[in-house]
Amino acid sequence: MTIETEIHNFFAVTVSGSLYEVTDEEDENGYPIVKKIVMVGNSSSKPIGWRPKGGSYVGIARGGIVLYNEDNPKPGRVQLPEKVNTRFHHGHTSPVVALFLNKEDAMTCVSSLSPLEKGDPRWLAQTKAVIDAIGKDHNVFIPSEFDSVLQSPREQPNPLPIFSSQ
Repeated sequence: MTIETEIHNFFAVTVSGSLYEVTDEEDENGYPIVKKIVMVGNSSSKPIGWRPKGGSYVGIARGGIVLYNEDNPKPGRVQLPEKVNTRFHHGHTSPVVALFLNKEDAMTCVSSLSPLEKGDPRWLAQTKAVIDAIGKDHNVFIPSEFDSVLQSPREQPNPLPIFSSQ
């Protein structure tokens, strides 16, 4: 008997002042849902309700949340988002400030009056809690191993170009 312990949703705050709900629940086309639910100010060109569409996996990196498909699938192992040709990426958010298990904490972060930065250390504990809850074998949420949301920009001098928007 297997006990289900994986999470099915989390929240991501981005440097553009946006809050996304990320869920492994499938939309009408069978894709996981990444949806902008809050925007502070007018700093983003993507309106509330915007969703990247397509892709079977949700890649999670400091540089952004991306929906993608594998370009070279192998049995028993999902390709990491940074190892997939970007032609197989189907939209992404701006860089990630922090990840949260609950919306209330995410709202506190996105409403913060101080500047938001990639991998913001003020919310490192919450981000680690999400990554720990996802684990290494989630069916949909795939954390990056090379451009981790857990590393501040000073700790990661060479971010991968596929996630280095903004």
